[in-house]
Amino acid sequence: MNSSPDFIEQTKASRSPLGFLKHIQNKISSSPASYLGYCFAVPLILTFLIYLSMGIHPFGNGSVLVLDLNGQYVYFFESLRNAVYGEGSFLYSFFRALGGEYMGMYAYYLASPLSYIVALFPQDRILEALFTIILLKTGLCGFTFGFFLHKHTANPNKIITVAFSAMYALCSFAVVHQNNVMWIDAIIWLPIITYAIEQLIKHRKYKLYVISLAMAMMSNYYIGYMICIWCVLYFFYYFLAHDESVHNPHSEKLHGVKAFLRFGAFSLLAAAISAFILLVAYYSLTFGKNEFSDPNWSLRAKFDLLDFFTKFLPGSYDTVRPEGLPFVYCGLMAVILAPVYFITKRISSREKLATLALLGILVLCFIASPLDLIWHGFQNPNWLNHRYSFMFCFALLVVGYKAFGNLRRAGEKVILAICAFIILFVVLAQKQELKTYVVSDEALHVFYTVWLSVIFTVILFGILCLIIRTSSFRKRESITAVLAALICVEMFCNALTMVVQFDDDVTYSTYSSYNNYISALRPVVNRVKEEDTSFYRMEKTSHRKYNDNMALGIRGLSNSTSTLNSSTISFLGNMGYTARAHLSKYLGGNPVNDSLLGVKYLIDLKDSEKLIHYYEKQFTEQAYDVYKNPYALSVAYGVSGDTLAEFDFSDYTTYFEKLNAFVGALRGTETEPQIFKPITDLDSSCKNCTETSNYTQLTYTPNEGSAATVTFSFKATEAADYYFYTPSNNPKECALSVNGTSLGKYLGSDTKHIFHLGWFEEDENVSVTITMNKETLSLVRNCNYVWYIDRNEFEESFADLLDNPQFIINDGFTDDHLVGTMTTTEDTTNVMTTISYDEGWKIYVDGDPVEIYRSVDALIGFDIVGAGEHTVEMRYMPDIYRLGMTVSIIGITAFIVLCVIDLVLKKTLMKNKVLKCIDTPWVLEDFDEDNEELSKLSETTAPRKTLKDRLSFLNILNKKKAADTDSTVEKADNENTNDNGEL
Repeated sequence: MNSSPDFIEQTKASRSPLGFLKHIQNKISSSPASYLGYCFAVPLILTFLIYLSMGIHPFGNGSVLVLDLNGQYVYFFESLRNAVYGEGSFLYSFFRALGGEYMGMYAYYLASPLSYIVALFPQDRILEALFTIILLKTGLCGFTFGFFLHKHTANPNKIITVAFSAMYALCSFAVVHQNNVMWIDAIIWLPIITYAIEQLIKHRKYKLYVISLAMAMMSNYYIGYMICIWCVLYFFYYFLAHDESVHNPHSEKLHGVKAFLRFGAFSLLAAAISAFILLVAYYSLTFGKNEFSDPNWSLRAKFDLLDFFTKFLPGSYDTVRPEGLPFVYCGLMAVILAPVYFITKRISSREKLATLALLGILVLCFIASPLDLIWHGFQNPNWLNHRYSFMFCFALLVVGYKAFGNLRRAGEKVILAICAFIILFVVLAQKQELKTYVVSDEALHVFYTVWLSVIFTVILFGILCLIIRTSSFRKRESITAVLAALICVEMFCNALTMVVQFDDDVTYSTYSSYNNYISALRPVVNRVKEEDTSFYRMEKTSHRKYNDNMALGIRGLSNSTSTLNSSTISFLGNMGYTARAHLSKYLGGNPVNDSLLGVKYLIDLKDSEKLIHYYEKQFTEQAYDVYKNPYALSVAYGVSGDTLAEFDFSDYTTYFEKLNAFVGALRGTETEPQIFKPITDLDSSCKNCTETSNYTQLTYTPNEGSAATVTFSFKATEAADYYFYTPSNNPKECALSVNGTSLGKYLGSDTKHIFHLGWFEEDENVSVTITMNKETLSLVRNCNYVWYIDRNEFEESFADLLDNPQFIINDGFTDDHLVGTMTTTEDTTNVMTTISYDEGWKIYVDGDPVEIYRSVDALIGFDIVGAGEHTVEMRYMPDIYRLGMTVSIIGITAFIVLCVIDLVLKKTLMKNKVLKCIDTPWVLEDFDEDNEELSKLSETTAPRKTLKDRLSFLNILNKKKAADTDSTVEKADNENTNDNGEL
C-alpha cells in the first residue's frame, strides 16, 4: 500500500471537486486513445443522473415509458423476449389483431442488436432492460462521435473531445427521442458512416463503409433511408469542400468518376447485405400503411425562420406534436464557435462555402414541406417532426470543434461580439414573443430558456477569453477542463429541462402503472394456457394499452403498430370493434362477433357479471374472472362459398345489420337470420340544443348554457342483452350514459364501436343519453339505434355453424405452422379462416398445396375437394423472405470474397515494401501549438507523475513527422494501388 506523502496529498486533493476534476483531466490527457472510453461514459452517466432526477425506479416510481415507448414499443420488446425463449415466432404473430407478419414489425422496431438485451433480464424487469438499452445507446453515440473527432485530429485536445461527444450524445434531438430507441442506432452510426465515406473517397477503403451502412439500414430501415440521403449529400460535400490533395492523395486519374462509381457500388453491396430486412420491410408496407396518409405536396413553409433560431437555445422544447419545430440544440458552445469557423483564415474558403451550403440545405429541408416529405419517405410523419435533424447537430458540432481548434486566432473581441449578439437575440426574442412552441400561449420559457441562455453564455464567454489569453499550456489545459465540465453541466441542465417539458407535453408513465397491470394479469393468462393447451383466441375487457396482448402472450384482436394491415383494420371495424387508422382494440365485443372470430376465453374484472348470460365462468384469479365462450368457432371452418362471395359489408348501415347478414352469408341461408333485433318503438328528446333534419341525417346544435343532451327511451321487448350505436357521417366525441350510469366517451377515437347497454328484463324502461361536448352532433337517420340479441336465433345459427367442418389443430403448433384435420361431407367445401389474408401463408391439404384467395376482402379462404377426413397444414413463409435471405447471403459472400482478395493483395504489397499513406488531419492550429509547447516543456521539466504521459504525446508527434517524410515515396508507389491493397 502506497503511503508516500505525495500519494496521500494527491488522494486528499482528489476528494475536493477541483481535485477530482484535475484527476479526471490527467486521466483523459494521458491516454493515447483510451480516452474515448470517457466519450462513452460521460453521456451515459449524465443520462443516468437525468433519469435519477426524474425519480427513475428503484429511486422512485418513474420509468422511461413515454409516448410510443409506453403505448407500443415496450410490448414489442416483450414479444421479442418471448420469441427468444420460444414463446412466439419470428415470422408470424397471432398476438396482433387477427394475426400478422412479425418480421416487418421486427425490421422497424426491434432489429437493433442491442434489443436482445431484454432477453438477459427477468420477465418482470423489462423496464430496467429498456433503461439499460437507452443508457448504452446514449454512451455509444458519444463514443462514435469521439472516434470521428479522434480520427481527424493529429493532436486532439482530448478533454474537449469528450465534451463535444457529450454535446452530440445529449443534443436535444437525442434526448427527446430516447424513447424512440430504434432510431438512436442511426445517431450512433452516423459518425462512423461519415468517416467511412471519407476513407472510401480517399483510399478506396470500403470495409468500414459497407459494414456501418448495412448495420444502419438493418437497425432501422426508416431512419436508414435518411442515412442514405445523408451519404449522398456528404459524398458531394466532401469533394466540394476539399481540393484534390485531400480527397485524392493517391493522384488517381478520373478520381471523381471512379470514386462515385465505388461509392454507388459499395452502397449497393451494403443494401444487398441488408436485403433480408429491407425486403421484409417492403413486404410489410404492402399491407396498406400508405393508405392512411395523404401528403400535401404544395410548396409551403412549415415555420418562420426566426422561430427556428430559438431552437438553438437551451431549454427550447416546443412539442413532439405535428406542429413541432426541429430539435437542433446541441450546446451553446456550438453556437458561439460556428461564426469563429467561418471567419478563421486557417480554414479554406472552399470548405466554408461547402459547409455553409450543407447546413443551408438541411435548414431548407426543415422549412420546405415537399423536401421534408422526401426525407420522411414521402409520407407525413405522425408527430415527431424532422426526424433527420440529428444530422444538422452532427454537422454543427464538427464545425464547432474545428473552430475551437483555431480559437486563439479569433481573439476576444470576436467572442464578445458573438456572445453579445446571442444575449441580445434572447432578450429580443422574449420581448417579441418568438415561439418555441407554435401553438403555445407562452413564448420563450423564462427560466428554462432565457435565464439558462444568458447565464451559460456569460460564463462561456469568460472561460473562452481566459483560454485565448493564457499562454501556458498547463493553465490552458486546466481552464479547458473547467470548460468541459461546464459544457457537461449545461448539457445536463438542458436535457433535464427537455425531459421535464416532454413530461408536461405527453407525460411519462409510472413504473407501477405498467408492472402492476401486467404482473396482475400474467398469472391469469398462464392459468388459462395451462388448463387449455389448444389453439384459440382470448381477449380481456380491460386495457392498459392496445398491445397488452403481445406482453401477455394472448392471441387476440387488439394491436397498434405502424406496420399495419389495412384490410384487417377495416374488417374488424365492420364487425363492430374499435378499429381505425393503424390500431384495433377489443371494445364492442359481443357473443356474435366474438364467436365468429373464435374468441374462446374472455378475462373480465371480478364480479362485473357483464358476461354471465352467454359465457361460462371458468375460475376467478386475483381481481379477474375468466369466462369461456362455448360458441367460439375454429380459426378455419366450412362456409357457404356462393353467398359469401357476394357479401359486401358496405351494403348495410349499422353494425347489427352487418353481423346478421354476415352470419347469413356464412350459413348460406336464403334469408338473413335476425340474431340482432331492433327496437323500433324508440322515443327521442333533446335538451338545450336545436334539432334539424333532412332526408339522410338528424343534426343537434348545442345552445349556450348548460350541457346539451339527446335522450333515446324505450321499453325492453324481452329479457336480453341490449346494444346501442348511432351511425354518424361526422362523428364528434360525446359522452354516453344509460339510466344515469356513465358508459364513458362516445363517437370519438376509440369509441366508435358497439356499446353494450346491459341486460334488461322484459318491459323494463331504459333511457340512453348522449351528452354533447359543445359541438354539433349529426346522426344518420332512417336506421335503428338500439338492438338486442334473440337468444333462440343466436343458438340456432351458431349450432349450424359449429356443425360445419372445423379445423382441429394438433398439439405442437407454432404461430407460423398449424397442422390439423378437417372432416368434410361435400365434394367441395369452401373454408373461411379468420386469419388476415397474406400471400405468405402456404396451405396444404393431404400434402398437396391448394390455392388461397381473399374472403370478405380481408381473410384467407381456400377449398377442400372430396368428402372425408383431411390433413390440413398451414405454413407461413413469404417468397420475398426467401429472396431477401438469398440476396443477403450473396451480398455477404461477395463482401467476404473482396476482403480475402484484399488480404492477399495486402500481403503481396507488404513484401514489395509499399508504404502507408497518412491522412491529412484537420487544420487545428491551437491543438498543434499545445503539442509544441508540451514538447518544449518535456525537454526542460520532467515531473515524476506526468513525464511518461507527456512523452507519449512526443512519440505520436515524432511518428507523424517520420510518416510525413516518406509521404512522397508512397505517392509514387501507390499511383495505381491503394495503401493496403484494397480495391
